[in-house]
Amino acid sequence: MSVKDQITRRQFISGAAGGLVVGLFLPAGGRLFGMGEAEAADLLADGAAFDASALNAWVRIAPSGTAELMFGGCEMGQGTMTGLAQLLAEELKVDWTKIVIKRPDTNENPNTPVTPYTSSYLGTSTFRYGTGGSSGISRRWLPLRVAGAQARELLVAGAMLKLRASGTEDTDRTHYVAAHGEVTHVPTSTRWSYGALVSLAATPDARVLVPFIDDATRLLTATADFKIIGQRLQRPDIPAKTSGAAKFGIDVFLPGMMFAVVKHCPTVGGVLSTTPATPTGAIKVVPLKAYDNRGAVVKDSWNALAVVADNTWKANKLAKSLKITWKLPTSTASVDTATIAQVAQQRLATPGAGMWLAEPVATTDPTVIATNEAAVTAALGSATAKVQATFNLPYVPHATMEVPNCTASVVYSGTTPVTCEIWAPTQNASSVIATASALTGLPASSILVHTTFLGGGLGRKIEMDYVSQAIQTSMAVKAPVKVMWPREEDFANDQFRPMAAISVKAGLDSAKKISAWSYRVATPSISWQRATATNNNKLKLDGQAVEGAVALPYTRGSSLTEWVPLDSDVAGLPVGYWRSVGASMNVFAAESIIDMLADAAGEDPFTFRMNRITDARTLAVLAAADTLSAWRKTLPAGRAWGMAISKAFGTTVCEVVDVSQPALGTMKVNRVACVVDCGIAVNPDAVEAQMQGGVIHGLNATLWGNAVFKLGIAQQLNFNKNRMMRLGDAPEIQVAIVQNTYDPSGTGEPAVPPVAPAIANAWYRLTKTRVTSLPFFPGATMGGL
Repeated sequence: MSVKDQITRRQFISGAAGGLVVGLFLPAGGRLFGMGEAEAADLLADGAAFDASALNAWVRIAPSGTAELMFGGCEMGQGTMTGLAQLLAEELKVDWTKIVIKRPDTNENPNTPVTPYTSSYLGTSTFRYGTGGSSGISRRWLPLRVAGAQARELLVAGAMLKLRASGTEDTDRTHYVAAHGEVTHVPTSTRWSYGALVSLAATPDARVLVPFIDDATRLLTATADFKIIGQRLQRPDIPAKTSGAAKFGIDVFLPGMMFAVVKHCPTVGGVLSTTPATPTGAIKVVPLKAYDNRGAVVKDSWNALAVVADNTWKANKLAKSLKITWKLPTSTASVDTATIAQVAQQRLATPGAGMWLAEPVATTDPTVIATNEAAVTAALGSATAKVQATFNLPYVPHATMEVPNCTASVVYSGTTPVTCEIWAPTQNASSVIATASALTGLPASSILVHTTFLGGGLGRKIEMDYVSQAIQTSMAVKAPVKVMWPREEDFANDQFRPMAAISVKAGLDSAKKISAWSYRVATPSISWQRATATNNNKLKLDGQAVEGAVALPYTRGSSLTEWVPLDSDVAGLPVGYWRSVGASMNVFAAESIIDMLADAAGEDPFTFRMNRITDARTLAVLAAADTLSAWRKTLPAGRAWGMAISKAFGTTVCEVVDVSQPALGTMKVNRVACVVDCGIAVNPDAVEAQMQGGVIHGLNATLWGNAVFKLGIAQQLNFNKNRMMRLGDAPEIQVAIVQNTYDPSGTGEPAVPPVAPAIANAWYRLTKTRVTSLPFFPGATMGGL
């Protein structure tokens, strides 16, 4: 059964309070669903209209003519709400000012989605109110446009019914024009506002007059006719954020609420030995059940305390002074970063056991085919020029500017919970509902989640640990409670980007073609660490671990890519989704090696890449980057440039950086040229902002990002030892968008991966020192903190 056959038209389009309502399913990140690109394409081709229980967004046309888009995802600075409104305005043919964007609470959409549903594409999932995987626009491009177009055509049908009621019959669609929130009958010049048509548009008679309502391709506006898509329209969330009116999670205040600060065991894996007495000035000390990486409670285990007081400042002060006895794990070797790095190097150098084949490549040349290590070894042996290096990348924290926080209110009747209401800066409200249900025993219908603005997400706020703690604390004090993590708790108890050790060997033949490529990466797996009895991810390759290492754009001969999993027995630090995740690690190694090959071939880095890439879109990005970075040809003495290119989340990005060394042991990144092909840029201003933000994020990680643990204890607990870029450090960032008519791809994450290799390549040109271990300055501190 196709997706669009799973829902009746009466369920999908209806009248509500005198208006027209169109329901649709907006897919979230395909990666988080475990959905492949082909499946995602099929899903979108079906119009993405699911069964009624899977509806997570509405397009509402009010009698006033205002169009309201209710979007169950989150806005964390990426501009998604603006882009989605542009899609709707384009297809609905209304003025931009007539679009109202609303982030609905979970009870405002039909059939609050907590009970897992199953589809042939998504499997079983509750991730419906979610944003992740650079999916804000890309996964919603077609279904939202279809919904807008369907609403438009039904409004045209309403005009036909108006005309019929006046005694004139005309069902010829070509005689009607929808524009600026009106439908005009051209032969008679009669006009009706959308508001005047909504009640008729929601009737069965209107649906009869639009027999092609399910034909998405027939309904959609041609790319050449776009008037709103592609425009630099102002984001509606910016005024509230600049004035201070925007409410983030940390801004929530409720009548009678209490405030709590969390204190975890300083040693990862440690649990509470005894609950300390409530100190003077505190309302209560609440032992918190330990949680796994997704927020589920671990049986008979408590690894933190919430100190509850009448204000956050007091709670924080009391939490710091609290004397707590912890029971530590018998061994902390698996949460010692130096030990983990040693094990990674050992496993990297030991072929065979534990390795997963990620990419055997057979070229069109029948003499150059590799499906095993022996073939690659032979190709390396016959290469006329060879390069090799081992790359090391550390665990990296998210360090979102807004620390983890959540407000929860569990209401009781006697000793029985009756309702649970949550205010959270979360990327995944569906999992918040599931977490609350597991803790309270309440059904989804008794749980309400308000998604606030997020002061940074970066993948950290997909997690449920801080949400679980807020619910537990509210249950203990039977009152509304805002739970907040101090920055020290954030750095010590993050879900870190995985570390990686990567070994690469590559060779050129006599014609300077890439004839051999051997790539091996040892890294923990996010999906393996989160495997369950019902979802044993350890039975399959983790595509995220090799993201950025496979499907490279270069023509290569004998090629082999392998993954060496570092499971929890040797890599016990919790790992999680981090802006661009695997690509941020593997592109560093791959693009550094490509530059080394260019040097071995005696070719300019641009020329070398262009001569070994055949994909037209990638070549167009390189050509645009060549033009945008023309300044590199006239750099003054003491400065050098480097470049890198990558494809992540369907988007290709090339970056060229200009660096200098003001003093020994320092680096100054002077400017960055960034070219992006993300298909149609729905809002070019938002795309540019995402590229700029991604570059800064990548620079922070490249230069300073590093989470160090010694025997389970975090060594960096605040920004003083985890430096971040200040405004005065930031380079000039130029962004160019390659114009084309391909469907949009992701923009939130793809600018991060090329940063590290571009910096490393520039640094080599400047100093003749090849940096293969990140960060560049692991001991850097941030003065004044």
